[in-house]
Amino acid sequence: MFAVHWMATSHPLSSSVLLSSPSSSRPPRIPALSAAKRLVPSVPRRLAASGLGGSGVRGEKWGGAPSVRCAVATESAAQSASTREAESLEETRKGEEERIVLPTNESSDRLLRIRHTCAHVMAMAVQKLFPDAKVTIGPWIDNGFYYDFDMEPLTDKDLKRIKKEMDRIIGKNLPLVREEVSKDEAQRRITAMNEPYKMEILESIKEEPITIYHIGNEWWDLCAGPHVESTGNINRKAVELESLAGAYWRGDEKRQMLQRIYGTAWENEEQLKAYLHFKEEAKRRDHRRIGQDLDLFSIQEEAGGGLVTPGRGFIWNTVMISCILHTSQGHIFGRPVVIWTFTKKICMTR
Repeated sequence: MFAVHWMATSHPLSSSVLLSSPSSSRPPRIPALSAAKRLVPSVPRRLAASGLGGSGVRGEKWGGAPSVRCAVATESAAQSASTREAESLEETRKGEEERIVLPTNESSDRLLRIRHTCAHVMAMAVQKLFPDAKVTIGPWIDNGFYYDFDMEPLTDKDLKRIKKEMDRIIGKNLPLVREEVSKDEAQRRITAMNEPYKMEILESIKEEPITIYHIGNEWWDLCAGPHVESTGNINRKAVELESLAGAYWRGDEKRQMLQRIYGTAWENEEQLKAYLHFKEEAKRRDHRRIGQDLDLFSIQEEAGGGLVTPGRGFIWNTVMISCILHTSQGHIFGRPVVIWTFTKKICMTR
């Protein structure tokens, strides 16, 4: 690895960063803005915006490059603006909460039980469809559940088959029955089922009796609970299998790589729809995707997974640094420094 310590280059914007001078009354015009506009051919549009404390700011916006607003306000004006913004955000938050409030495992014991039972129902469905699959663990998590299996790699098409089998199990309204057995009896049953991972889990349990949960007379698992009374207590329209992932057994990279299936479960269909909408919005607003779509940066292996700024990104980065330099002069703020780190691959031609 090697690093590039950047403060100025021969780029036409660089001189604006280091040579601009402060103004005693107001922030000076930033030469980098004009230089940036020359580099992005388009027709500028006039715009007006509100700065901190309600002061007006006028300028130009040009297509294809980010717009930048740099404003300086007095401390009292900034505090006043911050208070108003906080109140506005609070009102927005309350409005969102009024639309729908999603329960959590902590606020709803019923939801926790549903998710835990869904993990077992999914494991039962997987072993019915893939008899050679070996089960490991399947807990509930913040937004749903997962289960790890030692089996052949799965596909998204397999998830649809598994979900269909889960729906069938839920529709049968099978009771979940708790049973307590001795450790020796649990070992006998696990040996008969040829479940090596469950045997390893059993060996780590120090106290007796051992608890087992049955789903009807069709499937059972080592488990301490809690669960719903029957599979019919699950709304199958409020359950969805989300994704596949790999996971090492016990988190040890030297152990077997397992197939992990993630799912989400809710009390009703409306909650599931709200959760999926939230996920879609988060994906749509993901800065990692938006930044690359706008050609502001790219994520490159040669930069160790870091950001590389192409044409538009370089303009944005330079304008931001110039803006910071202007507003920080005369204050205690330190000068910004950009350090780029690359792997040796960037120097290789083959």
